[in-house]
Amino acid sequence: MSEKEMSLLGHLEELRWVIIKSLLSLIPGFAIGWYYRETIMQILLKPLLDINPNFKPIVLKPTDVFFVYVKIAFVTGIVLASPYIIYQIWSFIEPALKPHEKKIVGRILPAAVLLFFTGLIFAYFTVFKIGTVFFWGFGGEAVAPMYGMQEYWNFTLAFLLPFGLVFELPIVVSILAKLGLVTPEFLKKNRKFAILLIFVIAAFLTPGPDIISQLLMAAPMIILYEISIWLARIVKPINRFEEEEVQ
Repeated sequence: MSEKEMSLLGHLEELRWVIIKSLLSLIPGFAIGWYYRETIMQILLKPLLDINPNFKPIVLKPTDVFFVYVKIAFVTGIVLASPYIIYQIWSFIEPALKPHEKKIVGRILPAAVLLFFTGLIFAYFTVFKIGTVFFWGFGGEAVAPMYGMQEYWNFTLAFLLPFGLVFELPIVVSILAKLGLVTPEFLKKNRKFAILLIFVIAAFLTPGPDIISQLLMAAPMIILYEISIWLARIVKPINRFEEEEVQ
């Protein structure tokens, strides 16, 4: 067997162990999520419980409660294990990176994780609560809102996760600015097109077709876009000659 084949097999073996360790790390988090499943569900239901303290989601199928709790435990496992999983991925790719690349990734990775969770927390305490209250009272006295447990969980996940993703916008713009692919002037000049694109993305990501959900998601994205313009002014593009010297 050639040295190249040996090297490839070695990398595949390392990757295999990274995947195994990452999957095993989900088990403790899953167990914690399962133990606190009812508490977590109560936290997710809080916007509705603030309106009606006696509210309880209805169960439409015999398996609904079980599968919702499994999903809660699984998502909790991913959240709790994410730092370790990111560390495993980093340990796998780190040897292949050049010193200046390690420096850049070392700065971006923690910021990206922080922004993702910031997006989730922001969405839960602001947009998610506002949206839930709005939809509850939208029908007025003509209807009696009754939410299925499975549907409410899907609604919650579909509402919160996109905010974690859109909060990565400053990171994406910073990387593009660092590579010299975008400039503050370019972002300002194309602001109108960006806002239009933001509303298209919001319409795609929001769980419902209503304009309120889209506005609740688009507003923070527009603010993040303005922050990205400011970051693009601060980030210094890579000088190709300096990069070659570093290499």
